[in-house]
Amino acid sequence: MFKILDLTKDNLIAFKVKGKVEKSDYDVLQALLEKTEREFDTRKLYVEIDSVEGIEAAALWEDVKTYFRHFKDLDKIAFVGPTDFISTLAKMSQPFVAGEVKVFDENEVMAAREWILD
Repeated sequence: MFKILDLTKDNLIAFKVKGKVEKSDYDVLQALLEKTEREFDTRKLYVEIDSVEGIEAAALWEDVKTYFRHFKDLDKIAFVGPTDFISTLAKMSQPFVAGEVKVFDENEVMAAREWILD
């Protein structure tokens, strides 16, 4: 499940991943990306991974489609969480993102937030 964080404002979409990731999570994310697309040329994503208990196949497909749709729009992505899992996720997303992708350990939340807001 994606939980939209209070950090979300202007061209920054921030969310926490916890539990099972479903296609409906990407429907919400896609709506936010489309809304900000009308107002900003580029967007930033801040993703905190708390725990992932599973990912629906349809959700994985939506993830790939989201990156393809917004390849040039994503200026920065910050992934925060267990570095082994997050590093793999970041490597998988890098070819689909024109902007900078940075990985932060779960203890580096403040550093990640500072970086994404810069």
